[in-house]
Amino acid sequence: MILYPLISNLVFSTWQLVAGKDSWISKVGSDSSWKSSPPLEGNVIWMHAASLGEFEMGRPVLELFLEKHPDWKAVVTFFSPSGYEPRKNYSKAKVHYLPMDKPKEVNKWLDYANPSLAVFVRYDIWPNHLSALRKRGVPSVVIAMSAPKTPWYLNRKLPLIRRVYKKGIFIWGVISEQDAAILNLAGVHSEVLGNPKYDYAASLVGKSAAEKFLAWKKAQNKPVLLIGSAHLADCLALNGVDLKSFSTWVVPHEVEQADVLKSAMTQFETSHSANSTTDNPKETTLLMVPEFGVLTGLYALADGVIIGGGYGKATHNVLEATIQGKVAASGPNWQKIAENHQLVQHGYLIPAENTAEYSQYLKRIGTTEFIVKGSEAQQWLLSQIGASERVLNVLEQAVQL
Repeated sequence: MILYPLISNLVFSTWQLVAGKDSWISKVGSDSSWKSSPPLEGNVIWMHAASLGEFEMGRPVLELFLEKHPDWKAVVTFFSPSGYEPRKNYSKAKVHYLPMDKPKEVNKWLDYANPSLAVFVRYDIWPNHLSALRKRGVPSVVIAMSAPKTPWYLNRKLPLIRRVYKKGIFIWGVISEQDAAILNLAGVHSEVLGNPKYDYAASLVGKSAAEKFLAWKKAQNKPVLLIGSAHLADCLALNGVDLKSFSTWVVPHEVEQADVLKSAMTQFETSHSANSTTDNPKETTLLMVPEFGVLTGLYALADGVIIGGGYGKATHNVLEATIQGKVAASGPNWQKIAENHQLVQHGYLIPAENTAEYSQYLKRIGTTEFIVKGSEAQQWLLSQIGASERVLNVLEQAVQL
């Protein structure tokens, strides 16, 4: 792998020069406190997650590891601001953006983090980081990986990159036998460890909303329809759906997009809408909730739930609604998330591709059948836990604990 380090250095350096102040690369560059900090001492586990969803998959594993090995420290990195911002004050680890995949930057980072073990959650594994970890003798483990097709970096047409990944990963931990079969076809042995995302979701059972949202709920005379992790496309898709029987609450995936999403929902009059950060609880047809970290409690309050992201690459975390006993709906792009297949199969997630299908979902909200189905979904999720213990055993094996 001779060309990639040169190309990555050129691309990232040029990008830094031309990028705007609000760009991803500028946000990553602004997280520079670690560059002037002394190296972390002792045994350090480094966990990298692309965004918030991946972090919540790895979180129960990390916390179980630290609970069992209290002499270890932890550092967590994110690729995305949507992961970094809500978890930058996470109490169990130092939190940073993943440094850019430039050789010099990578080595500075590893000098600081000084990891004894590196854990990559699901994907987002960068070649220079992986190569540098291997040269330092640091075992790298992938956990909670799903592989609906061969990952690009294991493509046999890219032998040099492929070699970096095959030599650099100590254990590939996958969710299912199907994932293992895909990696086997790519010439990689993996271990089926399950999905620790279930363990994270199970830890949220019974989590209640903040007092102010309980007050908002009490002020409504209609059932609450919650659109969680909403994108613009999710809101636009609902314009043809009659929502007048509900108080619709919208939690944007990116909080700064709240005004854009509000304007996109044209069936609501501005005078009948409210914002949870500026208004006191009152009856409203549309409530914008541009706040981090509130979704799980809101799912418990909601009567019906639509999960955002289904008109983009994939839905966001459905299990946070499932554990609160809710049958959720989503847009049509749900297939890339491993657990969604079982949720759809059992009827705990209902994909909607058009206005008629959304309307059918809304008619079922509040019915005895739907309430019973939601309780069944919660119990099914609780029966899926246990992956964190299996992953923990692998991590201990990697560092001979």
